[in-house]
Formats: sequence, C-alpha cells, structure tokens
Amino acid sequence: MNGKLFAVALISLSLVSLACTSRIVYEATAEPAAVGTVNINRASVAELEALPGVGQKTAEAIVEHREQHGAFRRVEHLMLVQGVSESRFVEIRPLISH
Repeated sequence: MNGKLFAVALISLSLVSLACTSRIVYEATAEPAAVGTVNINRASVAELEALPGVGQKTAEAIVEHREQHGAFRRVEHLMLVQGVSESRFVEIRPLISH
C-alpha cells in the first residue's frame, strides 16, 4: 500500500512540476519589447514610415485606426489595418512593439 501511495504522490508531484515548468517557459517566451523598436501605439506617422514597406498612406492608416479603435492590444492586430498584409507584418514584426 505504501508503494502505491508513493507512486501516486510521485506522479502528482511530477504533474505539478510539469505545469510549473510549462508556465515558466510560456512566460519566458512572451514577446518582450526589444530595445529600439517602434511602438505602434505611440509612434507618429513619420516614425511608422521609417519601417520597411510602410509608406505615408499606410502609416496614416495605422494612426487613424489607433485613433478610431484605441490602442493595439497585440502587435498582430496591426494586420487589421488596410495596407498591412501578413507578409509585410512578418517583415516588420521584429521592429515593432505595442
């Protein structure tokens, strides 16, 4: 009986350990803002235009979207703006934060 109880306790401890490890890995891989990135919630049209593939019209559309709908909660929401395709987003992703 003690062997079974020990095995159950060991399995429970392993599951708790795995859950804690998963949480730590998830938090560690959350997207930190890199130094020198353009904050899409604060950047001016001129700052947004400095991003590769973002022209004046797209930069203005980003600012307009932000003013109408509020701050971007995720950088991926930038693709909701006309002129920001998935391929353009992938290109500028390392250069932006929110």
